[in-house]
Amino acid sequence: MQHDSKMHDASRLLRRKQFEAREKERMVVLFSNMIRDFDELIVSLDRQIAAEEDRTRIKDTRHPAYSTFATAAAKRRQNLLSSVAHTKSVLDVVRHELGALLVQLRNLEQAQNNEPRLAPASPTPKAISALR
Repeated sequence: MQHDSKMHDASRLLRRKQFEAREKERMVVLFSNMIRDFDELIVSLDRQIAAEEDRTRIKDTRHPAYSTFATAAAKRRQNLLSSVAHTKSVLDVVRHELGALLVQLRNLEQAQNNEPRLAPASPTPKAISALR
């Protein structure tokens, strides 16, 4: 009876770790997409600022007649750059956590291989590619 309880606990732990790994994979994809979207917005704002400066022929941000549109776009661009930096640091943490979870899953798999009644859990190709 004790053996069955240990197997059940190990199986639950394995499923929980698989769930956690899937959530971390989802977060990696989400944060990667956010960074890509922010980068695209930054490029677009760069173009808009340059076009406005060309239109007004004033590139000096200290000039009293400098475009308020260009000033606002530059501020938004700066905010996006800060968001990208923060999101990249969060992404690094999540990738590290995912890597640790994959190691735990591999170790649990190896332990489960000694118990033929339980199915092994393999990291998904998506999880492996998310670490890159």
